[in-house]
Amino acid sequence: MKLLVFDLDGTLLENDASLDPRTVELLKQLGSIGIRSTIATGRSLKSAMGFVESLAITMPLILFNGARILDPVNKSYLYSKFLPSHLIEKIVSDCKDHNVSIFFFIDEDVYAMNVSLHATNYIFRDGLSYHPIENRTQLHTAKVTKLVFTGPTSELSRLELFIRSHHGHEANVTRSEEDLLEVLPAGVSKAEAVKWLCTFLQIDLKEVAAFGNGENDAEMLQIAGLGVSFVSAPESVKKNAKILLHNCGYLGLREFVERFVEKVVSS
Repeated sequence: MKLLVFDLDGTLLENDASLDPRTVELLKQLGSIGIRSTIATGRSLKSAMGFVESLAITMPLILFNGARILDPVNKSYLYSKFLPSHLIEKIVSDCKDHNVSIFFFIDEDVYAMNVSLHATNYIFRDGLSYHPIENRTQLHTAKVTKLVFTGPTSELSRLELFIRSHHGHEANVTRSEEDLLEVLPAGVSKAEAVKWLCTFLQIDLKEVAAFGNGENDAEMLQIAGLGVSFVSAPESVKKNAKILLHNCGYLGLREFVERFVEKVVSS
């Protein structure tokens, strides 16, 4: 085992989205025996940076659910993929009949339309600050990494089916949380980003343990040498994992180390 790849929310972080200092220390100890760590998150760099700095991660970071990969040492992107402008125009136009808020991610800035109370949890959870926009033509020439929709679960499910059926050949649609629908460029996912990262680092996928609890983590768990999820995760996610932990955050990481690392190191 050479690399641990962690989702953040509901996985490496505690249930209240905090980072336990004991998690930082435990990952530091694993690093001292050659087991390195990084993150694969749907968050932007701005949203994830506090955790990255606390963890002192030097491995490339997988951000925006795989749309961008950042070298945290040189503060430069190694890989980026953006949504075609014509696709954004079509999808946003299609949303006029759906009761959803729309967030546009452009570099490290976020722009939003139709923000309602349904977006409150998302804004608070990710510490999101955004620029309100009235007319999407303001973003006509912008390089948009991803779109995020928030709203009633029924509306998001209806919108997800619509986008998949009408634009599935140009976009990857995923659910990182029950109250979020994310639209990414075609071919973008955490799984594809992990494959790219392994090639870049010259690490075999079999030597990677990937941790996650959401639908957007499922394929990553499947392709990693060791896929790790949680007993509380959806069945569709758990079936892709080889190991199920009882807790997220520090307790889950400690359980993993005790069950699958300490016996390897001591043998």
